[in-house]
Amino acid sequence: MPDNIKQDASDDSLEHELAQDLERERREHALIDEEKLGMDELEEERLKHERLPPAPASRP
Repeated sequence: MPDNIKQDASDDSLEHELAQDLERERREHALIDEEKLGMDELEEERLKHERLPPAPASRP
């Protein structure tokens, strides 16, 4: 009987560790997605500035 208790405790700790690993991976992927989105936005802003015609010079 004590062997079963040890096995259950081991299974629980393994499940807990796997759950933590999955959560860590989800957070890492979310951060990567945010970084990609940020880079896309930066690239989009850069392209907007390149496409805009030069502003007319103001005359005094």
